[in-house]
Amino acid sequence: LHRTQKGCAFLVRLTQTLCLLDMKYQLVLQFEASNIDEFDQLVELEDSFENVLGESHEVDGHDFGSGEMNIFIHTNEPEEAFEIIKNKLIPTMGKDFTAAFRELSGENYTVLWPEGFSGEFRVV
Repeated sequence: LHRTQKGCAFLVRLTQTLCLLDMKYQLVLQFEASNIDEFDQLVELEDSFENVLGESHEVDGHDFGSGEMNIFIHTNEPEEAFEIIKNKLIPTMGKDFTAAFRELSGENYTVLWPEGFSGEFRVV
């Protein structure tokens, strides 16, 4: 029985890894960042995103610099992932941000937030 449990745990991790390989989109949440003190907030947000998104979406990491901080999420459903984040976390965040997604193999982003965004979204 012990071997079976370990084997099942391995299969679950392998299945999760294979699902991640099939992800089609990258969702980016971008915040202005003017000083290094905001880095701790970025890490807390990233942890919060991992907790609310579940296994269908994978928080892939973050970057910080050039006046911005970004959290990257791999997903097959970027609008769904954003709605989960927006509904559960945005009311408590208290920071302006932009959310956009692109195909993992693409370069052009589609902006989801804020509504009516008219600029060009890019990750520096």
